[in-house]
Amino acid sequence: MKNVKWFLALCSFLSLLAGCSPDIKEISDIALVTATGIDYDKESNKYVFTTYCVLPATTSTEKTGKLTEWIISANGDSILDAARNLRNRAGKSLVWQHNKFFIVGEAAARHSLYDVVDFLTRNRQIRISSHLLVSEGKAEDLLNIKSNISELASNVLLGIVRNEKEWGKSYSLMIHKVADLYASPYRGFVLGRLSMSPKSDTSQSSLLLKGGAVINKGKFVDWLDGNDVRVVHWLSEKSQWKNYEFTETLDFKSTKVTCYLRVSEREIHSDYVIGKPKLDILLNFKATLGEMNHHLALNDPVILGQLEQAVSKDLEKLIQASLKHFQEDLKVDLLGFSDYFIKYHPNKWEMLKNEWDDVYPTMSIPVHVVVKIEKLGMTQIIGDQ
Repeated sequence: MKNVKWFLALCSFLSLLAGCSPDIKEISDIALVTATGIDYDKESNKYVFTTYCVLPATTSTEKTGKLTEWIISANGDSILDAARNLRNRAGKSLVWQHNKFFIVGEAAARHSLYDVVDFLTRNRQIRISSHLLVSEGKAEDLLNIKSNISELASNVLLGIVRNEKEWGKSYSLMIHKVADLYASPYRGFVLGRLSMSPKSDTSQSSLLLKGGAVINKGKFVDWLDGNDVRVVHWLSEKSQWKNYEFTETLDFKSTKVTCYLRVSEREIHSDYVIGKPKLDILLNFKATLGEMNHHLALNDPVILGQLEQAVSKDLEKLIQASLKHFQEDLKVDLLGFSDYFIKYHPNKWEMLKNEWDDVYPTMSIPVHVVVKIEKLGMTQIIGDQ
C-alpha cells in the first residue's frame, strides 16, 4: 500500500514536468482589446474593423506601466466578415473581456447604425456594458491618435466619461441601453460625439468627447452641441440626471454670477388641449453659488429671490431653444415624448401614432423652471462687508 502511494505521488510530480496543457494560452500569445472602431467605405461598400489592443508584459522584469499599444485593421463585405478577417491578420488571440468602447465612424453610422448595434448584441464575446460612441470622420483615425498624457486611449476615454457628471456637455450610453431604445420606432436618441481636438503650438491633437450624435430610424442624422446635450441630460430619465451637477453663468445686476446646479425634481405631463396633444415640463433645480465678480447683498431675501428668478428664466430660455431645435430643425423626438402618450393616452395614441412625425414638430411644450439657491458660500458669513 505504501509503494502505491509513492507511485501515485511520483506520477503527479511527473505530470507537472510534462508542460502546460495545449488548451492554455501563454501571455505572449494574447492581445487585450480595449477599444474597437467600425467604419464603412461607401466607394468599396466594405466595412473596416479596427481594434486598439494592449500587449501584456511577457516577463517579470518588464514594467506593467509600459504596456505596448497595438492597432490593427481589416475590411470585409459585412461587419462580421471584417471582424473575421481581422483575426486572420492579427497573429494574436484577441481577448475582448476588457473592451470598454465601440466607436462607430460617421459614415458607418449614417449607413446603418442599426446593423452595428445588431452585430454587437448578437456577438457573445462583446460586453454589452461597453460604451457606444460616434466619431467625426473615421473611427480608425481617432484610435491612432496618441494620448497627450502618455496614457492608453481607452483609459483616457473612460476618464472623460466619468468626468461627464461634472461637466454635462458630453453624453455616453452603453450598448444594452442603446438596444433598448431601438424598441420604439417613434423616437430617436443621442449617443456620444467623439472628435479630435485641434492641434496648437503648445499641445498635440487629442480625443475630445463633447456634444452628441442624433440617431433616428436606425441611422445617424446630425450633431448636437454641448448646450443641447445638457438639456438632454435634464429631460432624460431620473437615472441619467440624478447624480449630475452643472454650472450656469449669467449677468445679474452688472455682476457675473456662476451657480452649481442639480436637478431635484422633474415632471413631464402629457395632455390633450382642444383635441391636440400637449406636454408640460416642470424642472426644479437646487443651486449652490459658485462665484461672483462683484459683491451682491444676497443676505437680503429680496435680492436672493431676484437672483433665483433670473437663473430660472435663463434656464427656461436655454431649454426652450434646444426643444425648438429638436422639434423644428431636427424633427426628431430625442427625448421619447411619444412614450408619455403611449403610456397615458393609449386609445388616442392609436390615432396619433401614424401622424407622430408630423405632429411632434409643431406640438406645444411649455417649460417652467424653479431654482432654489441653498448655499451661498462666504456671503452667509461676511454679509455686506
